[in-house]
Amino acid sequence: MPSKDADDEIEVRCPECDAVVRVTVAEAERTNKAKCPNGHEVPLAKALG
Repeated sequence: MPSKDADDEIEVRCPECDAVVRVTVAEAERTNKAKCPNGHEVPLAKALG
């Protein structure tokens, strides 16, 4: 059974290496970026809301 927080995550792909990156909505809103497993910074647009 997925956790209740699973609905509060977004999934994006790294533009440099195409790795899947999952980040919580709260973190995305707070930082507007995510880090892929290979260490690349993935900018997130302010499309949440």
